[in-house]
Amino acid sequence: MDEYFLQFLWKFQKFESKELILSKGSSLTVFQTGHQNHHSGPDFLEAKIKIDDLTWSGSVEIHYKSSDWNRHKHQTDRAYENVILHVVWINDGDILINEEPLPTLEMSQYVATNLEQEYRRYINQPEVIRCGPKLGDIPQIQISAMIDRAVASRLQEKSVRVLDTLEQLGGDWEETVYQTLARNFGFKTNAEAFLKLASSLPYHVIRKHAGKEQQIYALIFGMAGFLEDPVDEYQASLSTEFSYLAKKFQLHRMLDRHHWKHAKMRPANFPSVRLSQFAAFLTQENQLLANLLNISGRKEAVGFLQKSLPDYWSSHFDFGKPTTKSPRIGTKSIENIIINSLAPVLGAYSKYLDEVIYLERAQHILEQLPPESNHIIQKWIDRGITPGNGAETQGLIYQYQSFCTPKKCLRCNIGMFILNPPK
Repeated sequence: MDEYFLQFLWKFQKFESKELILSKGSSLTVFQTGHQNHHSGPDFLEAKIKIDDLTWSGSVEIHYKSSDWNRHKHQTDRAYENVILHVVWINDGDILINEEPLPTLEMSQYVATNLEQEYRRYINQPEVIRCGPKLGDIPQIQISAMIDRAVASRLQEKSVRVLDTLEQLGGDWEETVYQTLARNFGFKTNAEAFLKLASSLPYHVIRKHAGKEQQIYALIFGMAGFLEDPVDEYQASLSTEFSYLAKKFQLHRMLDRHHWKHAKMRPANFPSVRLSQFAAFLTQENQLLANLLNISGRKEAVGFLQKSLPDYWSSHFDFGKPTTKSPRIGTKSIENIIINSLAPVLGAYSKYLDEVIYLERAQHILEQLPPESNHIIQKWIDRGITPGNGAETQGLIYQYQSFCTPKKCLRCNIGMFILNPPK
């Protein structure tokens, strides 16, 4: 029995009898269940009840067993001193507050068996999107509300990660944007290697060489560990340049080439190609935060990220390895960076300033992107929900991962609509 279900029972008073009796024999009348608290502290706040002839106002805490109170260490948490009622499924022992027994309602005595069975059948379906078979019966306004909330939550979740990075870097926004973008240029396979590279090669060193292609490429490939044993004249020239720059800026934490993964990877995704694209970006962008904050739409975001490559990297996918296909960064890759870096940075900066302008801009840019295509989105499409843009696919991914997978149906307005339909 999960506590989400117990909270649902209390919130909507799904009891067979209105004559509720507490474990110690006192009568209970519920005037107000309180408003549900999704943060730390008691589950319901500002409830109003009557025990025998005495009216109480305060908080209500919900548990499967009464002993969970002590297991969760509420007895040492002052936030729970205002609890006036303990609602449990099984009462396996008295709980004391200020040396007095906490009034306890054992709700299992008052809940219809079929209601519990219906919930168990619903939540234990093998399909992750448990509402899937009934989505066709849900009003569109409910589905739209679910997606809108999920879009906002997804962007907030990613923005918090940016703010965490900002805190770790001592409030340096330029370095934060640099490291956020670097990690994204590695995509899933080489994200950590790119982050290690950016961490060992500070952005202020890059900025000193703004617009100087040879120096920036030397710094990027040198610190990445790609300039050992040159195979052609171009690589040798970068190696010579890097030796000078590494000594000048006392750069020591070089990566080894074995840190970079390229197994089962198309040449267009090789780390050497991604490094060349990142170097091209850094060569032509020397005001990362300011230029990013000036982006107001998809077209500008693409222009910010998609830079022309030098002649060598327009015809090579690695040192000494020519190609006839242009290794220029593709549209799908750019959209990935917009979703996972640009929009979150805008959202984070909005939160940092406590202004909505950049958050609204981030949402607007996401709405201009085409919908993503992956196995999670396909599951929604198979159930009749077809996203119209990148913002909606981000929302559906969040909903699937944060609500459907962990079975939090009773925290979702769709699940609530199905399990507690309007009368």
